[in-house]
Amino acid sequence: MNLIPLNFALVGAAATLSASIYAPLTALVLVCNLVPNGYQLFVPILIASFAAKYFAKLILPYNVYTYDFYSNKR
Repeated sequence: MNLIPLNFALVGAAATLSASIYAPLTALVLVCNLVPNGYQLFVPILIASFAAKYFAKLILPYNVYTYDFYSNKR
């Protein structure tokens, strides 16, 4: 097998970005433009981005823009 570790890092970066901002298509376009011929990874990044967004919404219904970090409700 001729696996390239950079491809796994790109898919992971897109999944992390998609899960944190709930924007899988934005993550897809941004990560595909990071490297030359990045659009060869279009389908794996698309699947990982939508899966990450779905599971992130199941775990925590807030994203990075809507979560209130400064409330101290104790």
